[in-house]
Amino acid sequence: MDMATARATKILPEQVAAESGVTGVGRRLNVGVMGAGRIATLVHLGNIIGHRRLNLKWITEDDPQRVPVVKDLFGLQNTPFFTSSDLPELLSSKDLDAVFIFTPTGTHCSLVCQSLSKGKAVFVEKPAGVNLEEIRSCYEHSEKFGKPLITGFNKRFDSPYQNVVSAVHNNEVGDIQMIRLTSRDSPKPSYDFLASIDTTGCGILTDVTVHDIDMMVWITKAERPESIYVITHAHDKKMAEFGEADTMVAVVKYKCGIIVTLDTSRYAAYGYDMRMEVFGSDGLAAVNNPHVSPHVIAGVGGETLTRLNESFPQRFRESYANEMDHFIDCVNGKAKPLITKEESVMTAEIIEKGLESFRLKRPVYF
Repeated sequence: MDMATARATKILPEQVAAESGVTGVGRRLNVGVMGAGRIATLVHLGNIIGHRRLNLKWITEDDPQRVPVVKDLFGLQNTPFFTSSDLPELLSSKDLDAVFIFTPTGTHCSLVCQSLSKGKAVFVEKPAGVNLEEIRSCYEHSEKFGKPLITGFNKRFDSPYQNVVSAVHNNEVGDIQMIRLTSRDSPKPSYDFLASIDTTGCGILTDVTVHDIDMMVWITKAERPESIYVITHAHDKKMAEFGEADTMVAVVKYKCGIIVTLDTSRYAAYGYDMRMEVFGSDGLAAVNNPHVSPHVIAGVGGETLTRLNESFPQRFRESYANEMDHFIDCVNGKAKPLITKEESVMTAEIIEKGLESFRLKRPVYF
Protein backbone atom coordinates (compact mmCIF):
# COMPACT_ATOMS: atom_id res chain seq x y z
CA MET A 1 0.00 0.00 0.00
CA ASP A 2 1.48 3.41 -0.96
CA MET A 3 1.57 6.40 1.38
CA ALA A 4 -1.31 8.18 -0.37
CA THR A 5 -3.49 5.09 0.06
CA ALA A 6 -2.51 4.72 3.69
CA ARG A 7 -3.38 8.33 4.41
CA ALA A 8 -6.71 8.11 2.60
CA THR A 9 -7.62 4.95 4.47
CA LYS A 10 -6.77 6.61 7.74
CA ILE A 11 -8.83 9.73 7.26
CA LEU A 12 -11.95 8.49 5.58
CA PRO A 13 -14.88 7.03 7.52
CA GLU A 14 -15.26 3.29 7.28
CA GLN A 15 -17.92 3.29 4.61
CA VAL A 16 -15.91 5.61 2.34
CA ALA A 17 -12.57 3.95 2.98
CA ALA A 18 -14.03 0.59 2.04
CA GLU A 19 -15.06 2.00 -1.31
CA SER A 20 -11.83 3.87 -2.10
CA GLY A 21 -9.72 0.88 -3.19
CA VAL A 22 -6.74 3.01 -4.23
CA THR A 23 -3.94 0.69 -5.32
CA GLY A 24 -1.39 3.10 -6.79
CA VAL A 25 -0.58 6.61 -7.89
CA GLY A 26 -1.68 6.10 -11.50
CA ARG A 27 -1.75 8.90 -14.05
CA ARG A 28 -1.15 12.39 -12.76
CA LEU A 29 -4.22 14.58 -13.08
CA ASN A 30 -3.91 17.74 -15.13
CA VAL A 31 -5.40 20.57 -13.09
CA GLY A 32 -5.96 24.30 -13.22
CA VAL A 33 -6.22 26.77 -10.35
CA MET A 34 -8.54 29.76 -10.27
CA GLY A 35 -7.48 32.46 -7.84
CA ALA A 36 -4.12 33.00 -6.15
CA GLY A 37 -5.23 34.97 -3.11
CA ARG A 38 -5.11 34.40 0.65
CA ILE A 39 -6.35 30.82 1.04
CA ALA A 40 -4.58 29.65 -2.11
CA THR A 41 -1.17 30.91 -1.03
CA LEU A 42 -1.51 30.06 2.67
CA VAL A 43 -2.64 26.47 2.11
CA HIS A 44 -3.64 25.03 -1.23
CA LEU A 45 -1.03 25.98 -3.81
CA GLY A 46 1.79 24.37 -1.87
CA ASN A 47 -0.21 21.13 -1.57
CA ILE A 48 -1.09 21.14 -5.27
CA ILE A 49 2.43 21.90 -6.50
CA GLY A 50 4.01 19.28 -4.26
CA HIS A 51 1.48 16.51 -4.88
CA ARG A 52 2.83 13.62 -6.91
CA ARG A 53 -0.62 12.85 -8.35
CA LEU A 54 -1.22 16.37 -9.72
CA ASN A 55 0.21 18.28 -12.67
CA LEU A 56 -0.49 22.02 -12.43
CA LYS A 57 -1.20 23.33 -15.94
CA TRP A 58 -2.16 26.95 -15.28
CA ILE A 59 -3.38 29.56 -12.77
CA THR A 60 -5.85 32.37 -13.32
CA GLU A 61 -5.53 35.59 -11.31
CA ASP A 62 -7.16 38.90 -12.17
CA ASP A 63 -4.93 41.04 -9.94
CA PRO A 64 -1.75 41.68 -11.98
CA GLN A 65 0.17 42.65 -8.83
CA ARG A 66 -0.40 39.18 -7.35
CA VAL A 67 1.15 37.29 -10.26
CA PRO A 68 4.85 38.11 -9.70
CA VAL A 69 4.43 37.66 -5.94
CA VAL A 70 2.96 34.17 -6.33
CA LYS A 71 5.48 33.19 -8.99
CA ASP A 72 8.38 34.14 -6.70
CA LEU A 73 6.80 32.60 -3.61
CA PHE A 74 6.33 29.17 -5.19
CA GLY A 75 8.97 29.20 -7.94
CA LEU A 76 6.35 29.15 -10.72
CA GLN A 77 8.28 31.00 -13.41
CA ASN A 78 7.41 28.24 -15.92
CA THR A 79 3.71 28.02 -14.98
CA PRO A 80 1.46 30.12 -17.24
CA PHE A 81 -0.83 32.69 -15.57
CA PHE A 82 -4.03 33.88 -17.22
CA THR A 83 -7.04 36.00 -16.28
CA SER A 84 -10.64 34.87 -15.84
CA SER A 85 -11.43 36.09 -19.36
CA ASP A 86 -9.32 33.18 -20.66
CA LEU A 87 -11.36 30.53 -18.83
CA PRO A 88 -13.68 29.50 -21.70
CA GLU A 89 -10.67 28.44 -23.75
CA LEU A 90 -8.79 26.92 -20.78
CA LEU A 91 -11.78 24.83 -19.72
CA SER A 92 -12.27 23.54 -23.26
CA SER A 93 -8.97 21.69 -23.13
CA LYS A 94 -9.60 17.94 -23.40
CA ASP A 95 -6.53 17.02 -21.36
CA LEU A 96 -7.68 19.05 -18.32
CA ASP A 97 -9.11 16.76 -15.62
CA ALA A 98 -10.07 19.06 -12.75
CA VAL A 99 -10.00 22.60 -11.39
CA PHE A 100 -9.50 24.19 -7.99
CA ILE A 101 -11.51 27.35 -7.28
CA PHE A 102 -10.08 29.79 -4.70
CA THR A 103 -11.64 33.02 -5.99
CA PRO A 104 -13.95 35.34 -3.97
CA THR A 105 -17.15 33.63 -2.82
CA GLY A 106 -19.38 35.70 -5.09
CA THR A 107 -17.76 34.09 -8.15
CA HIS A 108 -17.91 30.48 -6.94
CA CYS A 109 -21.27 29.35 -8.32
CA SER A 110 -20.65 30.66 -11.83
CA LEU A 111 -17.17 29.14 -12.00
CA VAL A 112 -18.27 25.81 -10.50
CA CYS A 113 -21.16 25.41 -12.93
CA GLN A 114 -19.07 26.54 -15.92
CA SER A 115 -16.33 24.04 -15.06
CA LEU A 116 -18.69 21.13 -14.43
CA SER A 117 -20.52 21.81 -17.70
CA LYS A 118 -17.17 21.45 -19.48
CA GLY A 119 -16.68 18.02 -17.92
CA LYS A 120 -14.14 19.04 -15.26
CA ALA A 121 -14.19 17.81 -11.67
CA VAL A 122 -14.29 20.69 -9.19
CA PHE A 123 -12.82 21.43 -5.78
CA VAL A 124 -14.14 24.76 -4.46
CA GLU A 125 -13.34 26.52 -1.22
CA LYS A 126 -16.34 26.88 1.02
CA PRO A 127 -19.00 27.91 0.39
CA ALA A 128 -19.84 26.82 -3.15
CA GLY A 129 -22.19 29.79 -3.52
CA VAL A 130 -23.51 32.85 -1.73
CA ASN A 131 -26.92 31.38 -0.95
CA LEU A 132 -28.96 28.21 -0.83
CA GLU A 133 -30.14 28.51 -4.43
CA GLU A 134 -26.59 28.82 -5.78
CA ILE A 135 -25.27 25.89 -3.75
CA ARG A 136 -28.13 23.67 -4.86
CA SER A 137 -27.44 24.68 -8.47
CA CYS A 138 -23.77 23.69 -8.13
CA TYR A 139 -24.63 20.19 -6.97
CA GLU A 140 -27.32 19.83 -9.63
CA HIS A 141 -24.66 20.58 -12.25
CA SER A 142 -22.42 17.94 -10.66
CA GLU A 143 -25.22 15.39 -11.00
CA LYS A 144 -26.14 16.45 -14.53
CA PHE A 145 -22.61 16.25 -15.92
CA GLY A 146 -21.45 13.30 -13.82
CA LYS A 147 -18.38 14.99 -12.33
CA PRO A 148 -17.47 15.17 -8.63
CA LEU A 149 -17.82 18.41 -6.68
CA ILE A 150 -16.02 18.78 -3.37
CA THR A 151 -16.60 21.80 -1.13
CA GLY A 152 -13.65 22.62 1.14
CA PHE A 153 -14.97 21.90 4.61
CA ASN A 154 -11.55 20.77 5.79
CA LYS A 155 -12.51 19.82 9.37
CA ARG A 156 -14.12 16.73 7.86
CA PHE A 157 -10.62 15.44 7.13
CA ASP A 158 -9.06 16.07 10.53
CA SER A 159 -8.50 12.84 12.48
CA PRO A 160 -9.67 14.11 15.92
CA TYR A 161 -12.93 15.45 14.49
CA GLN A 162 -13.45 12.28 12.48
CA ASN A 163 -12.88 10.09 15.54
CA VAL A 164 -15.50 12.00 17.53
CA VAL A 165 -18.08 11.88 14.74
CA SER A 166 -17.42 8.17 14.26
CA ALA A 167 -17.93 7.55 18.00
CA VAL A 168 -21.20 9.48 17.97
CA HIS A 169 -22.51 7.67 14.88
CA ASN A 170 -21.56 4.35 16.50
CA ASN A 171 -23.74 5.30 19.50
CA GLU A 172 -20.79 5.35 21.90
CA VAL A 173 -22.15 8.42 23.73
CA GLY A 174 -25.78 7.33 23.62
CA ASP A 175 -28.52 9.77 22.62
CA ILE A 176 -27.10 13.21 21.82
CA GLN A 177 -28.31 15.89 24.21
CA MET A 178 -25.93 18.80 23.65
CA ILE A 179 -23.24 19.78 21.14
CA ARG A 180 -20.77 22.59 21.78
CA LEU A 181 -18.55 24.01 19.01
CA THR A 182 -15.91 26.68 19.63
CA SER A 183 -13.95 28.59 16.96
CA ARG A 184 -11.64 31.41 18.01
CA ASP A 185 -9.37 32.65 15.26
CA SER A 186 -5.71 33.64 15.41
CA PRO A 187 -4.22 35.91 14.28
CA LYS A 188 -6.95 38.41 13.45
CA PRO A 189 -7.27 38.75 9.65
CA SER A 190 -6.56 42.11 8.05
CA TYR A 191 -9.24 44.77 8.27
CA ASP A 192 -9.37 44.90 4.46
CA PHE A 193 -10.22 41.21 4.40
CA LEU A 194 -12.77 41.48 7.23
CA ALA A 195 -14.50 44.43 5.57
CA SER A 196 -14.79 42.65 2.21
CA ILE A 197 -15.51 39.04 3.19
CA ASP A 198 -19.25 39.38 2.42
CA THR A 199 -22.08 41.89 2.29
CA THR A 200 -24.42 40.41 4.90
CA GLY A 201 -22.89 42.18 7.90
CA CYS A 202 -22.39 38.80 9.55
CA GLY A 203 -19.21 37.50 7.94
CA ILE A 204 -18.25 35.82 11.19
CA LEU A 205 -21.14 33.41 10.59
CA THR A 206 -20.65 32.84 6.86
CA ASP A 207 -16.85 32.73 6.91
CA VAL A 208 -15.90 31.09 10.24
CA THR A 209 -18.87 29.46 11.96
CA VAL A 210 -19.93 27.83 8.69
CA HIS A 211 -17.24 25.18 9.36
CA ASP A 212 -18.82 24.34 12.72
CA ILE A 213 -22.28 24.28 11.19
CA ASP A 214 -20.96 21.76 8.67
CA MET A 215 -19.72 19.64 11.60
CA MET A 216 -23.12 19.95 13.28
CA VAL A 217 -24.81 18.85 10.06
CA TRP A 218 -22.43 15.89 9.76
CA ILE A 219 -23.03 14.79 13.34
CA THR A 220 -26.82 15.03 13.04
CA LYS A 221 -26.85 13.41 9.57
CA ALA A 222 -28.33 16.53 7.96
CA GLU A 223 -31.39 16.64 10.22
CA ARG A 224 -33.27 19.92 9.88
CA PRO A 225 -33.17 22.05 13.05
CA GLU A 226 -36.22 23.53 14.69
CA SER A 227 -34.81 27.00 15.39
CA ILE A 228 -31.67 29.16 15.47
CA TYR A 229 -30.82 32.32 17.41
CA VAL A 230 -27.72 34.35 16.48
CA ILE A 231 -26.27 37.03 18.79
CA THR A 232 -23.28 39.18 17.76
CA HIS A 233 -21.17 42.08 18.98
CA ALA A 234 -18.19 44.11 17.74
CA HIS A 235 -15.67 44.69 20.53
CA ASP A 236 -13.12 45.96 17.98
CA LYS A 237 -13.91 49.62 17.27
CA LYS A 238 -12.62 49.47 13.69
CA MET A 239 -14.82 46.49 12.93
CA ALA A 240 -17.78 48.28 14.50
CA GLU A 241 -17.15 51.18 12.12
CA PHE A 242 -17.58 49.01 9.02
CA GLY A 243 -20.40 46.99 10.56
CA GLU A 244 -18.82 43.59 11.17
CA ALA A 245 -19.06 41.63 14.40
CA ASP A 246 -16.00 40.02 15.98
CA THR A 247 -17.89 37.86 18.48
CA MET A 248 -20.88 35.56 17.96
CA VAL A 249 -22.93 32.98 19.78
CA ALA A 250 -25.60 30.89 18.06
CA VAL A 251 -28.02 28.49 19.71
CA VAL A 252 -29.62 25.80 17.56
CA LYS A 253 -32.46 23.58 18.75
CA TYR A 254 -33.59 20.31 17.13
CA LYS A 255 -37.06 18.80 17.50
CA CYS A 256 -35.49 15.62 18.93
CA GLY A 257 -34.18 17.69 21.85
CA ILE A 258 -30.56 18.30 20.80
CA ILE A 259 -29.32 21.77 21.77
CA VAL A 260 -26.23 23.14 20.01
CA THR A 261 -24.17 26.15 21.05
CA LEU A 262 -21.68 27.69 18.63
CA ASP A 263 -19.36 30.39 19.99
CA THR A 264 -17.01 32.19 17.63
CA SER A 265 -14.46 34.97 17.94
CA ARG A 266 -12.32 36.68 15.31
CA TYR A 267 -9.30 36.79 17.62
CA ALA A 268 -7.90 34.76 20.51
CA ALA A 269 -4.72 36.22 22.01
CA TYR A 270 -3.52 32.79 23.19
CA GLY A 271 -3.62 31.04 19.79
CA TYR A 272 -5.89 29.23 17.35
CA ASP A 273 -8.66 27.71 19.49
CA MET A 274 -10.84 25.02 17.86
CA ARG A 275 -12.85 22.63 20.06
CA MET A 276 -15.89 20.40 19.86
CA GLU A 277 -17.86 18.47 22.48
CA VAL A 278 -20.75 16.06 22.03
CA PHE A 279 -22.58 15.22 25.27
CA GLY A 280 -24.91 12.23 25.30
CA SER A 281 -26.94 10.04 27.62
CA ASP A 282 -24.07 7.54 27.92
CA GLY A 283 -20.98 9.72 27.77
CA LEU A 284 -18.95 12.45 26.12
CA ALA A 285 -16.80 12.75 22.98
CA ALA A 286 -14.59 15.80 22.52
CA VAL A 287 -11.94 17.41 20.33
CA ASN A 288 -9.44 19.46 22.30
CA ASN A 289 -6.64 21.73 21.11
CA PRO A 290 -3.23 20.35 20.16
CA HIS A 291 -0.24 22.42 21.26
CA VAL A 292 2.79 23.43 19.23
CA SER A 293 4.71 20.72 21.08
CA PRO A 294 3.30 17.94 23.29
CA HIS A 295 6.00 18.31 25.92
CA VAL A 296 5.14 19.38 29.48
CA ILE A 297 7.45 20.82 32.13
CA ALA A 298 6.15 20.10 35.64
CA GLY A 299 7.45 21.16 39.02
CA VAL A 300 6.37 22.22 42.48
CA GLY A 301 5.08 25.46 41.02
CA GLY A 302 2.83 23.76 38.48
CA GLU A 303 2.98 22.71 34.85
CA THR A 304 4.04 24.60 31.73
CA LEU A 305 2.68 23.86 28.26
CA THR A 306 3.63 25.29 24.88
CA ARG A 307 1.05 27.62 23.32
CA LEU A 308 -1.61 26.60 20.85
CA ASN A 309 -0.98 26.62 17.12
CA GLU A 310 -0.68 30.09 15.66
CA SER A 311 -3.31 29.73 12.92
CA PHE A 312 -5.28 27.38 10.67
CA PRO A 313 -2.45 26.44 8.26
CA GLN A 314 -0.58 24.91 11.19
CA ARG A 315 -3.51 23.35 13.06
CA PHE A 316 -5.10 21.78 9.99
CA ARG A 317 -2.00 21.07 7.89
CA GLU A 318 -2.75 17.33 7.77
CA SER A 319 -6.47 17.75 7.12
CA TYR A 320 -5.80 19.98 4.09
CA ALA A 321 -3.48 17.32 2.67
CA ASN A 322 -6.05 14.60 3.39
CA GLU A 323 -8.74 16.71 1.74
CA MET A 324 -6.61 16.94 -1.40
CA ASP A 325 -6.06 13.15 -1.49
CA HIS A 326 -9.79 12.56 -1.13
CA PHE A 327 -10.61 14.88 -4.04
CA ILE A 328 -8.09 13.08 -6.26
CA ASP A 329 -9.57 9.71 -5.32
CA CYS A 330 -13.05 11.02 -6.19
CA VAL A 331 -11.84 12.25 -9.59
CA ASN A 332 -10.30 8.83 -10.25
CA GLY A 333 -13.50 7.05 -9.24
CA LYS A 334 -11.84 5.47 -6.21
CA ALA A 335 -14.05 7.18 -3.61
CA LYS A 336 -17.39 8.92 -3.25
CA PRO A 337 -17.46 12.54 -2.02
CA LEU A 338 -17.51 12.63 1.76
CA ILE A 339 -19.39 15.94 1.70
CA THR A 340 -22.77 15.32 0.08
CA LYS A 341 -25.28 17.50 -1.69
CA GLU A 342 -27.84 16.99 1.09
CA GLU A 343 -25.37 18.06 3.76
CA SER A 344 -24.13 21.10 1.84
CA VAL A 345 -27.70 22.23 1.12
CA MET A 346 -28.65 21.82 4.79
CA THR A 347 -25.60 23.83 5.88
CA ALA A 348 -26.62 26.58 3.46
CA GLU A 349 -30.20 26.54 4.77
CA ILE A 350 -28.98 26.89 8.36
CA ILE A 351 -26.71 29.78 7.37
CA GLU A 352 -29.62 31.55 5.69
CA LYS A 353 -31.82 31.13 8.76
CA GLY A 354 -28.91 32.32 10.91
CA LEU A 355 -28.57 35.47 8.81
CA GLU A 356 -32.30 36.06 9.16
CA SER A 357 -31.97 35.74 12.94
CA PHE A 358 -29.04 38.17 12.87
CA ARG A 359 -31.07 40.74 10.95
CA LEU A 360 -34.24 40.34 13.04
CA LYS A 361 -32.39 40.00 16.36
CA ARG A 362 -34.59 37.12 17.48
CA PRO A 363 -34.91 33.32 17.13
CA VAL A 364 -35.96 32.10 13.69
CA TYR A 365 -37.83 28.86 13.03
CA PHE A 366 -37.28 26.46 10.12
